[in-house]
Amino acid sequence: MQQYKIRISELAEQDLENAGDYIAFELLNPIAAENMVKGIREQINKLEVFPASYELDDDPILAEVGVHKTYYKEYKIFYTIDDNAKEVFIVRILHMLVDSRAWLYRTFGISS
Repeated sequence: MQQYKIRISELAEQDLENAGDYIAFELLNPIAAENMVKGIREQINKLEVFPASYELDDDPILAEVGVHKTYYKEYKIFYTIDDNAKEVFIVRILHMLVDSRAWLYRTFGISS
């Protein structure tokens, strides 16, 4: 069983940092922030094996470009898979209450 390499976009890293900062500084719960960031990273690491086992995005345009998603608590982790290079590319990490379709369309340069 060959493992996939995980690459994380700058936007996804920023998403994760922003979420952690919000929980730590706005909600004043640094322990929860640390646990959330750790949990998301652990969920991302699970993608090293069988990343295609997680569902494609519900949006047909995003599914057509190969955007998959997995979840950690109230966060969605969006990614693409390059089977030839054996790489998983984490595109965005967004809270479930955010209009992820709009953010992903902008990320991929898709006009709505």
